[in-house]
Amino acid sequence: MSSLAMIVLASLAESIVSFSGAALAIFGENKVRRFAHFIVSFAVGALLGVAFLDLIPEAIEMAGKADIFPFVLGGVIGFFILEKILFWSHCHEDGSCPVHTYNYLILWGDFLHNFIDGVIISLAFLVDRELGFLTSIAVILHEIPQEISDFTILIHGGFSRRKAMIYNFFVSLATILGAVLTYIFGNALEELLPFAIAIVAGNFIYLAASDLMPELHESTGIRHGIFQVVFIIAGVLLIAAPGFFFEH
Repeated sequence: MSSLAMIVLASLAESIVSFSGAALAIFGENKVRRFAHFIVSFAVGALLGVAFLDLIPEAIEMAGKADIFPFVLGGVIGFFILEKILFWSHCHEDGSCPVHTYNYLILWGDFLHNFIDGVIISLAFLVDRELGFLTSIAVILHEIPQEISDFTILIHGGFSRRKAMIYNFFVSLATILGAVLTYIFGNALEELLPFAIAIVAGNFIYLAASDLMPELHESTGIRHGIFQVVFIIAGVLLIAAPGFFFEH
């Protein structure tokens, strides 16, 4: 099988997993909303886990001597500015928003993340087929909890199940786009990859800390708070687990 065929198959598998969050729709929107705070807690852990345990270390390793942290900071500030623009565009003068602005940030960040996943998969296969296979598995394992969380957040933020599924489907195709473009252009994208990864990490940190964590403070009950902490830790552990097993 040619390298291109393996790259396309691997990125297609990742796209399918990326779309798997839509499976939550079978449980019904009302049930998803009922447990929203716990699933948002899980999402906070998953986003922070991906940023600090996956994206930033990977960007540091790929960048070599270059400092990627200014790009992480730029991602945080840049997505704050982007959310302000989205707020001005989608919200009314009284401050009410039919759809929370973080939905659009989730979609944009997820698009970039999926695109970069495709780039990573393609580069790994171009280096070595075994490395490409292992990288694809690691990327897919990381994708499952994150995408389930993302889909839940889209519903929690005001999207209908149908709209969330449609957007999720198109965003999931970014993996194939990133993989094919990397195969075509090769080394040109490789030099920019660590900085793009750092920006995505900044996006995830901003989303978790600025948009999602404040929502968890809406409930002040001790029991509710304990469950929130448990789900945050669970999100981090599920992101960390694939890396642990691949390194040991």
